[in-house]
Amino acid sequence: MKALLALPLLLLLCTGPCVSQVLGIRGDALERSCLQQPLDCDDIYTQGYQEDGVYLIYPSGPSVPVPVFCDMTTEGGKWTVFQKRFNGSVSFFRGWNDYKLGFGRADGEYWLGLQNLHLLTLKQKYELRVDLEDFENNTAFAKYADFSISPHAVSAEEDGYSLHVAGFEDGGAAARSSPPSTGTRTSSCRTARPSRRAPSGSAAATSPTSTASTSAAPTSPTPTASTGPSGRASTTPSSAPR
Repeated sequence: MKALLALPLLLLLCTGPCVSQVLGIRGDALERSCLQQPLDCDDIYTQGYQEDGVYLIYPSGPSVPVPVFCDMTTEGGKWTVFQKRFNGSVSFFRGWNDYKLGFGRADGEYWLGLQNLHLLTLKQKYELRVDLEDFENNTAFAKYADFSISPHAVSAEEDGYSLHVAGFEDGGAAARSSPPSTGTRTSSCRTARPSRRAPSGSAAATSPTSTASTSAAPTSPTPTASTGPSGRASTTPSSAPR
């Protein structure tokens, strides 16, 4: 009797991790091997899914799928959007746990979560892009050739999920006297190409203090990022209490 009960449990444990792009999420990865589960939007692009949309990634491993919006068109695509704000439908004034684990919906406004960002940037080299757009369609962006969250910490949370960026490229964001109070903000990240690696040295931010959107762009010129090979990264809002 004990052996009969154990078999269904084993089946449940084996089938869960194999569920990939299903039910309202682009792709047919349900038919793919569990070994092909994507880490970020760069992996998804490589698998042949090259349209903007919501996909599943696995920064924590094969048993924990995380919905994310992939920008497959901006500047060559493959951006993993980790913060997106555009209509105020989701409150970003939240506590520490929400910023650690993530909140919102990938098909709307959302924050991917500091722990997911840490795991992504721990496994790959990423570049960060933060996009801003106001309701008059004025746009600006900022890019960093190297982006990571607490890359050397034993415990990223105890380290305050510190932001490390280097290799700044100004797309008009630094020239603004102040970021727009309304409009679209997007932050995203993608795998950094070897030829675009940042020079040694980095700028670090102490705990989540910036915001980003249009894929996720920060409300101030200090961004945090989203992860995924060839994806964009974004920052957390300065209003986030710990």
